[in-house]
Amino acid sequence: MIGLIVLSVAGLLIAIRLSGSESVSSSRPTSSADQSVSISMNKAQLNNLSSYYLNKVQTQNNGQAKYHFEVADQGVVYGSIKLLGSNVDYAMFFSPKVLANGNVELHATKMSLGRFPVPISFVLFNVKHAYKLPKWVKLDPQKKTISLDIVHMNQHGLNYRARQINLNGKGKFVFDIILPKESQGDS
Repeated sequence: MIGLIVLSVAGLLIAIRLSGSESVSSSRPTSSADQSVSISMNKAQLNNLSSYYLNKVQTQNNGQAKYHFEVADQGVVYGSIKLLGSNVDYAMFFSPKVLANGNVELHATKMSLGRFPVPISFVLFNVKHAYKLPKWVKLDPQKKTISLDIVHMNQHGLNYRARQINLNGKGKFVFDIILPKESQGDS
């Protein structure tokens, strides 16, 4: 299930990179060594982008568990998994936080399988020890957090930095796509 969250966030960041120019709020160089493009969107745009990307990815994964990611008052990943021969619905709610270095921390607030609440720290502990997660994902079962080192995620030579995540009202989500440094021969 945590893998689904990780895939959702990774997919979201890749989708941001692939999104059309209507989402781009500004393009600005920040220094001679660091150029970035800022992407700003609201909850509806983020949910549409996430839905589009996840539908595309899940179509390619024939027969595997389907899941959804949605942002409302909290972030939520929900879907259905096969457990003891039956399909069981699950949901994990979390509050995202932008860290000073541009990374994102997800604090799990509620988790359920079917109608039953599940101890978050227990699930995170088992996922941490049972699955090989990408290096840029760190789980802390005691704190009930998932830290995403998106600054060092590096997709297709691009890195990312979160600048703002605001879930109030229509929401505001601002990310920077950090462009690769140009070699000196390209000037």
